[in-house]
Amino acid sequence: MNIKKPFYFAARKLLQWKPPSDLDAIREKKMLLEPGRSGKELTDEYFTEKTATALMILTAGAVLAVILWISDLDKAAFISGNVLERNGYGEGNREVEVDLYTDDELYEKKHILTVSERRYTEEEIREIFDEIGESLSRHILGENKTPDHVDRDLNLMTVMEGYPVGIEWMIDNYTAIDGDGRIRDDYRDEEGVPVKLTAILTYGKERADYEFYVHIFPKARTEEEEFAQLLEERIAEYDEKTVSYNRQLLPDTAAGKAISYRISMPKNWLYVLLMAILAAAVIYIGKDKDLDKEVQKREREMMLTYPEIVSKLTLLLGAGMTVRAAFEKTVYDRRKNTAGRMEFAYEEMLITVNRMKSGVSEYEAYLEFGKRCAEKRFIKLGALLAQDIRKGNQALLSELEAEAKEAFEDRKAIARKMGEEAGTRLLMPMAMMLLVVMIVVIVPAFLSFG
Repeated sequence: MNIKKPFYFAARKLLQWKPPSDLDAIREKKMLLEPGRSGKELTDEYFTEKTATALMILTAGAVLAVILWISDLDKAAFISGNVLERNGYGEGNREVEVDLYTDDELYEKKHILTVSERRYTEEEIREIFDEIGESLSRHILGENKTPDHVDRDLNLMTVMEGYPVGIEWMIDNYTAIDGDGRIRDDYRDEEGVPVKLTAILTYGKERADYEFYVHIFPKARTEEEEFAQLLEERIAEYDEKTVSYNRQLLPDTAAGKAISYRISMPKNWLYVLLMAILAAAVIYIGKDKDLDKEVQKREREMMLTYPEIVSKLTLLLGAGMTVRAAFEKTVYDRRKNTAGRMEFAYEEMLITVNRMKSGVSEYEAYLEFGKRCAEKRFIKLGALLAQDIRKGNQALLSELEAEAKEAFEDRKAIARKMGEEAGTRLLMPMAMMLLVVMIVVIVPAFLSFG
């Protein structure tokens, strides 16, 4: 079932009962955005969607408000009869915000009451201590099977799950184990050593001590750990024997296994390879970014060149030249006065001149020129020139003059925008220079105080 359906149904009924006042204005705007559709259909969809969404939000808010109201009623029930519920054992104290009344008059609003957690009685805590003491005798052994032969680390827990009781440990002999119950790596006494562990249980002011006795042996090791230890000992032994030689002799066998050595090779090749892959990826992606920037640069350059081209064409046409002659002279004059590459717009004009010389009609050449430039200004210019060739345009000169005037205004707007962008790019260097100047001034001042 679609959860929105009831709200859409309610929205339609509501709109039938009270139509919106701005119906006509909305219809005009929607038809501008979607001209192919019926105005009534568009406005019905718009207002139904808007109203249904509002109804959904209102419904959700009302449901949440009811839930919170019921929750507040439950909280109010806690203090019915001046009684507050405590948290259970180990759950901690809780704070309750209440309004205090005296003789049914408000005395203090939002008073904070601290309700202590429930605590065990003395008899209950003694029973819990005994339960924990009995459990500790099994848990502290960890992976060891019996307290008479301990060769694995002990599990000296400081808390036991389900009990709000603190546990501390006292150890009478630290030669074999540390304070956390871990067997020391350098302990080697094969006969072992007896150790007394005392668990101190505390709950509030109550305390109880429980003693446990274990016999600690050297730490059991896996085959790999034994081999690693033996190898280290053999290497140390050979080092001691050859310490006065020019070279150190290394053992070639350990535990019946042949040992060989290699100098660890640095991973420079891997780093270089990774850097090369990263650089290639950056360049590959960066090429696309650079191409986009070049396209944008071309667009800006053509817009800056456009007023100059239109002005030159207007001047030449006003002097009595034909459209083609003015077009060709504009290109050739620019090429004669330019040592390097001509601007993109002039390059496109030169291509157009060559196309006309190769047999393409002026009409098609001018239209192609506008399409190749892919800028609305040049598309319009190409259309004006083509129209003059096909039909004859008596007002061409006046239209070009208006176009030149408008193009110069656009050029000024682009120049302003470029200036603003340049100023924005200078902000970071200027901020860095300011930071350097502040450091140069402030650091010596601090040092002089020292």
